[in-house]
Amino acid sequence: MKENIEIEKLKLAELLLNKVNLIVISYTENSGINYVSPATENIIGFKTDDLLGKRWWDLTFFSKEESEQFRNKAIDLIAGKIKLDPRPYERKLKCKDGSAKWIEWRDSIGEGNTFVSVGVNIDDWKKTEQEKTQTDTIIKNMESMVVVSNIEGDLLFASPSVEVMLGYKAEEILGDKWWDVTFENPYEAIKVKNAIKKFVLFNESDYIDISKRKIKTKAGNYKWIEWQVSKGMNGTYISVGRDITKRILGEVELKKAKDFAEQSLKVKSEFLANMSHEIRTPLNSIIGFTDLLLETKITSEQQLHLETMKNSGEILLSLINNVLDLSKLDSDKFVIEEVSFNLHKNLNEVVRLMKIKADEKNISLELIIDPSTPKQVIGDSNRIGQILLNLIGNAVKFTNEGSVTVFVKKLSENDNISNVIFKIKDTGIGIVSNKINTVFGAFSQAKSDTSRIYGGTGLGLTIVKKLINLLKGEIKVESKFGEGSVFEITLPLKKSEEVSFEETKENNLIDQPLDLTILLVDDNKTNQLLGKTRLERWQCKVDLASNGIEGVKKAQQKLYDVILMDIQMPIMDGYEATKIIKNDISAAVSKIPIIAMSAYTSASDIDMALKVGMDDYVFKPFKPKELYKVLKKYGKVVKKSKPIVLDKKVKESKNEGDRKYVDLKFIREETFNESSLLVLLINSFLTEIDEFLEVVNKEMKNKNWILLHKAVHKIKPSVSMFEISKLEPIIQILVNNFREEKQLEAAEERINSCIEIFKLVKVELLTELKSLENE
Repeated sequence: MKENIEIEKLKLAELLLNKVNLIVISYTENSGINYVSPATENIIGFKTDDLLGKRWWDLTFFSKEESEQFRNKAIDLIAGKIKLDPRPYERKLKCKDGSAKWIEWRDSIGEGNTFVSVGVNIDDWKKTEQEKTQTDTIIKNMESMVVVSNIEGDLLFASPSVEVMLGYKAEEILGDKWWDVTFENPYEAIKVKNAIKKFVLFNESDYIDISKRKIKTKAGNYKWIEWQVSKGMNGTYISVGRDITKRILGEVELKKAKDFAEQSLKVKSEFLANMSHEIRTPLNSIIGFTDLLLETKITSEQQLHLETMKNSGEILLSLINNVLDLSKLDSDKFVIEEVSFNLHKNLNEVVRLMKIKADEKNISLELIIDPSTPKQVIGDSNRIGQILLNLIGNAVKFTNEGSVTVFVKKLSENDNISNVIFKIKDTGIGIVSNKINTVFGAFSQAKSDTSRIYGGTGLGLTIVKKLINLLKGEIKVESKFGEGSVFEITLPLKKSEEVSFEETKENNLIDQPLDLTILLVDDNKTNQLLGKTRLERWQCKVDLASNGIEGVKKAQQKLYDVILMDIQMPIMDGYEATKIIKNDISAAVSKIPIIAMSAYTSASDIDMALKVGMDDYVFKPFKPKELYKVLKKYGKVVKKSKPIVLDKKVKESKNEGDRKYVDLKFIREETFNESSLLVLLINSFLTEIDEFLEVVNKEMKNKNWILLHKAVHKIKPSVSMFEISKLEPIIQILVNNFREEKQLEAAEERINSCIEIFKLVKVELLTELKSLENE
């Protein structure tokens, strides 16, 4: 009976072992493995037959060292040499297919010194634990903070980075409402709360971005955090926050830098405009009086000298325009005109201008116009001329021997457009290969010493490139160093009807009188004199005003045909004066055409002039043809048989040899020695001297360096005009002293010298006035 019970126990035990998902093995040193549970195959892939009679450690351990270690342990346990440790232990087991699984083992010693080991498959749990460990490690080392909250905002988890970033330890805030902790503004907190609830409850998106939120730290400071929120499990949401405070502050600084750069650009543009005005004023005199002289009876030699002087003035004006053009091109304020013009004539004029330079260098300059090239086109003739003048000028400048050839041809056409190609080929110094792509950069030249040897600012090709882009054309360059260059331009030019006979005669009408009464408003006495002389040549009646207020008063007293209005004047500028004349005097006065005169040539200046009510504009220094063309719109040409010619012979004053400080040679030449003009200029200068002396006597005591700088700067052109050689260097030094506020003690001595010299100058000029009045 007892035996039957034991048999039944064995059968039950075997049944249980077959059912449970455990690895059970028994082992003796003599027979090896003598039992393997059925689940072993499911767990590690070894069948019972694979293992019975074998050594367990030889089959299931990865290394010989580990196998030997386990064998010794089992033998020592069986022999009773070591005490059995009943605690479970984990070991990675080698499966039949070579893979590994984590098994938790418990060892025991059975009857007959049998070693029994029972293993539980913990591989999935172990992997989960490893993944959790990896996740914890990642979260712990993340710069971004991670928080997990439920739908009510209660904090369930906070990563260590929360303390680093915001100062809160996890245990301090777990269970608190996240938005109450970090948002000081209740409105902001509610906004975030509602956005997250909507996201979690209504599943509108699997991902939401609530970036760029400013939140409060434990210390009371504020940080900008960029949040990314995603849904978690069981109604939770996970928020990942990244500190972007530095980036936001950087963006603020960048905006400040951008605003500063834009302001600097504006200041630069204003400086260039003011500089232009200052330089154009004397240029106006040089070019204008040269034009007047060219209309008088002169010898061929005098004509050559005058034309050279005029060309020099126009070259200087071109340099100024280059700088201003670049500024306008950079600020997108450049205006492209579209007028009908004779392309062939334009080309010939440009080449004729450069022919003088080519002849001086003993190189040939040839223009070849293909018969297919259209004569009359629509485009910006001035800008096309500027482009060609620059490229041909460069070709001549950089060619020391050989030739420059300009070839023009129609490339293609459609109903409205002719595509014209211009090639400028030279045998000059060429461009090194690694510099070809940089020649269109501002202030760039092919070699570092190019400017020193050949002159120039390095702006020409930059402007050419930008102008061609504005004209919707293309430019290419091919060059070989030491052999020459070829610049190739393609421009789309609109087709135009042939010019009428009347238009071809336009230049011949410039000497015809105009029946106009004109008010000339300009603060510069020289400009007044030049303008009045020019207008009187056209038999206009001219009144003068020196600022906007004087101009308004004269417009109230007399009904003029035209008002020529300078823009930049003291007391009241041309804009304000125009507003009053157009709106506040009378209906009749408001209809008087007002023509703006300005050295500023930007689109914004033109727009402002038209906006305040001006009817037209001319740019200083204006050419007679341009001024005549504008004035002709508002008057009628009076036919005459002979042109008006001023025929004055230059006479030497009897006081010429007595003068010690003043040289009137320049003034006499500019006025053709006309007594009335000389008297006007001398009286104007005497008044200017008195005003200067009054300012310096007062402001030297007050140490008002700004007003002193203005005073010496204002009188400087007149000192040069009257060629007071002893004063010119002193005045120049004083300009620098007062502008920079340096060497002011020495400046006081120089001012005293100026005062003494001006007293003697006044004596000489008053003597000259008496002489002129007696003529």
